[in-house]
Amino acid sequence: MTWARAICAAAVVAAVPALPALAEARRFALVVGETKGGAGTRPLRYAERDAQRMHSILTRLGGVRPEDSRLLTSASADEVRAAMGELSARAEQARARGDETVLLVYYSGHAKDGDLRLGDTRMPLVELREALRNAPADVRIGLLDSCQSGAITRAKGVRAAPAFDVQQAQSVSTRPRGLVLIASSSADEESQESDDIGASFFTHYLASGLLGDADASGDGKVTLAEAYAYAYARTVGQTTETRAGAQHPVYLYDLGGAGDVVLTELLPTRGSLVFPPASEGVYVVLDGSRRAVAEVAKGRGDQRRIALAPGEYLVKKRDGDTLLVGNVSLGDGPVEVADARLSRRPLSEDPQKGASGPRWSVLGTAGGQFFFDSAARNGLFPPAALVGAELGVRDDLGHDLAWGLDLSVGGGAATLTLPGVAPLPEKFLELTGGASLWRDFALGDAWTLSLGARVAFIYLARSFDGRSDLPSQNFFTLTPGLQTALSWKFAQRWSAVARGRVNYLFYNVDKAQNLGYAEFGLGVDYALGW
Repeated sequence: MTWARAICAAAVVAAVPALPALAEARRFALVVGETKGGAGTRPLRYAERDAQRMHSILTRLGGVRPEDSRLLTSASADEVRAAMGELSARAEQARARGDETVLLVYYSGHAKDGDLRLGDTRMPLVELREALRNAPADVRIGLLDSCQSGAITRAKGVRAAPAFDVQQAQSVSTRPRGLVLIASSSADEESQESDDIGASFFTHYLASGLLGDADASGDGKVTLAEAYAYAYARTVGQTTETRAGAQHPVYLYDLGGAGDVVLTELLPTRGSLVFPPASEGVYVVLDGSRRAVAEVAKGRGDQRRIALAPGEYLVKKRDGDTLLVGNVSLGDGPVEVADARLSRRPLSEDPQKGASGPRWSVLGTAGGQFFFDSAARNGLFPPAALVGAELGVRDDLGHDLAWGLDLSVGGGAATLTLPGVAPLPEKFLELTGGASLWRDFALGDAWTLSLGARVAFIYLARSFDGRSDLPSQNFFTLTPGLQTALSWKFAQRWSAVARGRVNYLFYNVDKAQNLGYAEFGLGVDYALGW
């Protein structure tokens, strides 16, 4: 029955005219991702990534200007309300100037007992529904990916089937007006995440559809009806055999006027992967981190175009007991993906295995250290050269947080000058290690800025050349500090890293003397199994 409904949905999609172009409407988008739902819930793994993915699609292909979008992660209910009010005000101003306006709200996170659960705060579903219903935009769209989110559609106009009941007005010049709410699951179902694809099922297929696989008409535009029909069929189909059972997206449709709403446009001049008519099957597209960014499910004779940002991708397709796999370098133009260009591998070499869950990397660095205090100038703590390694773990804590363990060794030579004592040549040996916590901030496709804190130990050993009467000195203490790093990804698994740290050392061997010191280093980071 499910696939019959999906076929019906496709028929309705094919008969629905769409808006001529995205540029003819001013579009606003509020995108929210929240991993925590407070007491009684477990943190979600992919809610923030899902939100970032949808925000990227809407601003790149959905006609939403960056200044007309808001991406919120780890936000409270009041922050969501404030962002909603701000975008509504901007929509009202645009509408007063005569612009056609569309307001879209996407949420990925927890929902329970009729509320969106944003950390320890709550936002009733009915409040969000009424805020969208009353927003001063011509078309208001709500997309909710959360458990029991179908409760938002409990109002006149709810539909149980996947196909939109799009009614045509007599005048084809009348544009759509009204409200559409789409929920990832019914009011009594769980919305499921998948470690295999590194996302929730619904958002993954909604995103794949918006990137082009839902373009059933082949006109280079993905409409609301096309996106929903595609996400419905793929979500139900892929969750049927999961432990939680089939997940059924639902919707409320209260849209008047003629035609449907275009959500994304796939311009031929933009970078895209083209799957020719001769190919068939389910293709999975992975990014450089070996995360699924799109799926293409096509039959022979159809052509599919997936619009992606320039970068390095890997395409795979299961063919019986083997995999077809190929690397693709995507620029500003289209690149054809044909089976003949893919290499055949055993299933045991699936490049996506191990991509979900924590991502591990090893960073090797070389640099130096210097103390700020006058003790550095008299040779008590001379500058030291350091080499080290760090094991980093990402996607383990959520919120773009990462942690790492590091160990470095180094040393130097200097002359110790003390009042009333002849200059003493010395050798300086150092061993240091620590644990750090930081957050990554993406600065485009290749650059990442990291900011965080570190707690470390430091072991210092000093010996004096030619002075057998002076014993070696040893010192051990803890040093808290702050760190920052800038990394540039220059290959699929490799990144160049520049890092700086500022630390505080508690020293009380001969007298109480707390010192500040800095470390800097350059290195290369290698991603393990991404």
